[in-house]
Amino acid sequence: MNKKITGAAIAVAIAAAALLYASPYITLHQIHSAIERKDAAAVAEHVDFPALRESLKAQVLVKMESEMDRTAMKDNPFAGLGQMLARGLVDQFTDALVSPEGVMLMLENGKPGKPADVAAAGIGIPSGEVDKPRKKLSVDYQGWSKVFVHVKGESGGFVFRRDGLIGWKLVAAKMD
Repeated sequence: MNKKITGAAIAVAIAAAALLYASPYITLHQIHSAIERKDAAAVAEHVDFPALRESLKAQVLVKMESEMDRTAMKDNPFAGLGQMLARGLVDQFTDALVSPEGVMLMLENGKPGKPADVAAAGIGIPSGEVDKPRKKLSVDYQGWSKVFVHVKGESGGFVFRRDGLIGWKLVAAKMD
């Protein structure tokens, strides 16, 4: 009797560990199914919009500032005004990109998109792209509660954080 209880406890522990390990894959499957149905609301359930927005803003601002430092703009007396205006544009860009439709398009493409792509997302996918092949994703665990999901062979991708015990939310996107 004691061996049966121990065996059952071990089987439950193995099943729980397998579920915890597979949980990001389950979430990715749910997201993929929602994308195929063009269900932006279902995709949005797996996204932490404020965290994703801040992640993208920070990356765009760093890239913009490094570009300004690299060019002749750093000696320009109007560079400060230009940076202020650019920050406003970055805010608008990320607000447009980090919408349910924009996130759905980014996830479908396997990487963060451009504002023009997001605008096209509201129109729908052109008929020629309906049968495009599914991208091969790689899931890299970065600890107990964080995974990096990217298209194999590419550096850009998405960061998911554990939400509860088996749920996951998109919290950041890493641009190329």
